[in-house]
Amino acid sequence: MPLVRLIRHGQSASNAGEATEHPDTIPLTALGHAQAALVASCFHKPPARVIFSPFDRAAQTAQPLCERYPDVPVAVWPVQEFTYLAPRRYLGTTRRDRTQAVTEYWVRLDPRFRDGDGAESFVDFWDRVEAFLERIAPLAGSSAVFSHGQFLRGVLLRVLCGPLGVAEAMTRFRSFRMAVAYPNAAMTDLALSSRNAYLGQVRAGHMPPEMLST
Repeated sequence: MPLVRLIRHGQSASNAGEATEHPDTIPLTALGHAQAALVASCFHKPPARVIFSPFDRAAQTAQPLCERYPDVPVAVWPVQEFTYLAPRRYLGTTRRDRTQAVTEYWVRLDPRFRDGDGAESFVDFWDRVEAFLERIAPLAGSSAVFSHGQFLRGVLLRVLCGPLGVAEAMTRFRSFRMAVAYPNAAMTDLALSSRNAYLGQVRAGHMPPEMLST
């Protein structure tokens, strides 16, 4: 049965409250790099493959594992964060600065709404979640997947609830994203079979309390 380890990136500059530019270039903090090293230490044998999103913070989190097992194949997949705010309108802002825009997006609850150039609709996001599960399911062996909080929550929701219409998926996800904690560098194991999928707990016990962040 294929095993997929779903890993959220380490603490990023945005998570730490810093002003950032484009979503795909947000780097890890020093704490984030330390968290990434702890993630790598959790692997006692090499996975069959390492997969990470095209966003810098996911690639940086995967780097210690890639260095530990340099012969393991790596791949970049579209498992990046759900970017529902138009990036150009929020250059140089902090997460707190974006709070009102985030609230307004989720109050709107329109799966086809697109905020502007460079933003995804919820339909786009949900299609990526579905595509990821279809693509990963037939792969033999274990996969280490470095992704992002909202994308990983989308995967969890899809596995737990099964197929959903996009309007229902968005309604459920609006609550799910707030209810399910997925700290930086936390991980979840997903076992897939032809008939079923099995989810483990979201784990962050590999990090001491002083290194936990969201």
